[in-house]
Amino acid sequence: MLPTLTYLQFHLVFSLPVLGLLWYLAPRYDAVRQRRATAGIAILVAIAYLYTTPWISYMIRQGAWWYADGAVLVRALSIPLGEYLFFTIQTVVTAFALHRIGFDPTFRDGDFDRRPRVAGVVAGVAMVGGGLWLVTLGPSFLYLGGLIAWVGPVVALQWAVGGGYLVRTPRTWLAATLLPAAYFWVADRIAIGMGTWQLSTEYTTGVAVFGLPIEEMLFFAAAGVMTVNGLVLFEWVLDWNDRRGAVAEAAAPEEAERDVPGPEPPADPDPDVVDD
Repeated sequence: MLPTLTYLQFHLVFSLPVLGLLWYLAPRYDAVRQRRATAGIAILVAIAYLYTTPWISYMIRQGAWWYADGAVLVRALSIPLGEYLFFTIQTVVTAFALHRIGFDPTFRDGDFDRRPRVAGVVAGVAMVGGGLWLVTLGPSFLYLGGLIAWVGPVVALQWAVGGGYLVRTPRTWLAATLLPAAYFWVADRIAIGMGTWQLSTEYTTGVAVFGLPIEEMLFFAAAGVMTVNGLVLFEWVLDWNDRRGAVAEAAAPEEAERDVPGPEPPADPDPDVVDD
């Protein structure tokens, strides 16, 4: 049996090497695109901490999973330091994979089509309701139902904003979601096998693929798709704003020309004045 890794050792072996490799392979953009890509990643990392911390803390306190003795050095809100590092590492790895695969954030006519946006909102709301309903069925659905309900609001918000764009570019965001998720699936399965962390049999369904609980598979896929869609929509919104600004600037001179008064017509001759 392999020795148990601490959480920080897990990152040294599995997380940081792939992060360094993807950073090295990341495309080099022009200055404007580089600033936008960097800003998008920074914003998504911040959101990951704000949105994920309460949910992860709750799940750990409920006992959905735990960590081996000695695997955790520091905790805050019941969450190990290594878990907090994972918020950043997974987000950045997924972002670098997305940029390596490449995507076009160009806004096109039809991207504000109402139908996919409404459908996405309905799906997100249904995920919240369905996830909470699963939780009521019994403790074995705590992780699965809680996960689905946690993802639902983000799905609704992202598709409400850019459902037309997302439905137009499924290959990009699906590939950028599944490739990093597949890597983390393998790393997660190894960590579970080594005992670095364990999932509760009471709060999970017991369904697994090659020994990896289905809840863990869905978590990495869900976190990935939220990250990818957040990044592509961030740059897409900026492109839409650029185009709207360009249209406004182009229309301004025309409006100014219409507002400039033309030469006044000559005054009518005074009928009381008689020429000599």
